[in-house]
Amino acid sequence: MGTLAGKSPSATYKSLLKVADETNGVSTSLSVVEDGEGTSTALSISDDSVIIKPQNDNLASTFEVKDNAGDRLLRVDTTNSTVKGGSTLTPLNTNILEFNAYRLVPVAGTHYFVAKGGAGNMHITVAGLQELANGTGTDPATSYNAEADTDQLVPYLFYVPVNLAIDSGVFMISTDTDNNTICNVHLYSFDMVNAGGTSDGDLSNGTLLANGQATAVDRNVIKTRTLSIDSANVDAGKVIACFVENETNTDDITMQVQLVYHFR
Repeated sequence: MGTLAGKSPSATYKSLLKVADETNGVSTSLSVVEDGEGTSTALSISDDSVIIKPQNDNLASTFEVKDNAGDRLLRVDTTNSTVKGGSTLTPLNTNILEFNAYRLVPVAGTHYFVAKGGAGNMHITVAGLQELANGTGTDPATSYNAEADTDQLVPYLFYVPVNLAIDSGVFMISTDTDNNTICNVHLYSFDMVNAGGTSDGDLSNGTLLANGQATAVDRNVIKTRTLSIDSANVDAGKVIACFVENETNTDDITMQVQLVYHFR
């Protein structure tokens, strides 16, 4: 690090920092910090507040805090409007969304809704949660009208309260016999009617968010697979649903899905 000792201001003024308000200096009003020739920095200060605002470009590391070993502890990403922290630099408003099923009884090649929430809300056929099918194609159908069974749909949906971005996903799955099966998992977002009429609860405009497949699934193993993210961003007001398909047979499915996301 250099020193100003023995150097005249005319030779060093470009390296000196000052506030833009040369009349009042630091005051109750924010003033941009600039160098001696008037080039503005990203820093503005007053006697009570500090603001970091890029002058030219948004960056993934507009503001960082490190420990004395140089490891990052906090990062403000103005490119993606995200604040990250910890040794993993995970978004600080990260959440985990879970879907669960226990002994879901399928028809081969049919996509079924998977209930949202922890063990107290998972699909348990003995407790009376009805299997809700949504298509027999390669992917689930992109719309759904439960009609008289709309009340059964509620435990299967996650209402998105704030714009979110999906970071990653994983699922664990097993079945109830020794038969090897292929199981497919899909997550979708939907528009849900909420207009005060008889169509409230109908789903449309389904968008594939994530998908994954597990092979050789039987009761002797728990297969853990990472989901591929197809569309990360989901806007507020939509709902998210999870689907599972036993491609091979009618063996009961027990599974858990974890979706890591953050608000954006």
